[in-house]
Amino acid sequence: MPESMSPTVEFTSVAKEFRHEYIVDKSRFITTIYPCTTEEEAQAFIGRINKEFWDATHNCTAYALGPKQEQQRSSDNGEPSGTAGKPMLEVLKKTGITNVVVVVTRYFGGIKLGAGGLIRAYSHSVAETLRLAPKELHTTRTQLQATIDYSLYGAVERFVQDKKLHYEANFGEHVTVTILVPPTDVEGIQKELQDMSHGAADCTILDSIEVVLPLDESSNQ
Repeated sequence: MPESMSPTVEFTSVAKEFRHEYIVDKSRFITTIYPCTTEEEAQAFIGRINKEFWDATHNCTAYALGPKQEQQRSSDNGEPSGTAGKPMLEVLKKTGITNVVVVVTRYFGGIKLGAGGLIRAYSHSVAETLRLAPKELHTTRTQLQATIDYSLYGAVERFVQDKKLHYEANFGEHVTVTILVPPTDVEGIQKELQDMSHGAADCTILDSIEVVLPLDESSNQ
């Protein structure tokens, strides 16, 4: 129940495989990221990218696994030591995004970038790809169920949408709206629903559940 359930660690990951290409001084940097939860999955993905880009100059890798990025590994794959894998991993650590593996495929364009240029190129490639990729929030939400008359549904729906909360409505004799609320916000949301409905909303606090929510970084999920 919400009162006794211990909070889980909240973390952000990528929602699906995503690819982005960046060109600097004629070198192509093709970054592919992939959600995974085990080292076996990460290594299998790296193997798949190595086969796809078998003719690339380098396929440099980094991954972070676990809610707090407990498992981390990177590889320069032939680039000068510390110029590729480590900078890539540092971007993952800085963003906090986890349960993800990233491969940056480089096709050398004939112009040497130097150590500083390589670090900037690999860092930028990963940072930009993570920025563009669809992300998801792994978290805990308490289910707040509000039973209301049809006449109140429009106002309640606008309220929930304004709060950027995920919800589901079922229509029967009355409307039952099940809202996913951050555990610390339950009492406040319940009070606001009661106030706006002048006490007509019949609210029930249900179990807390672990959920995966699409992450809109401009919203407060």
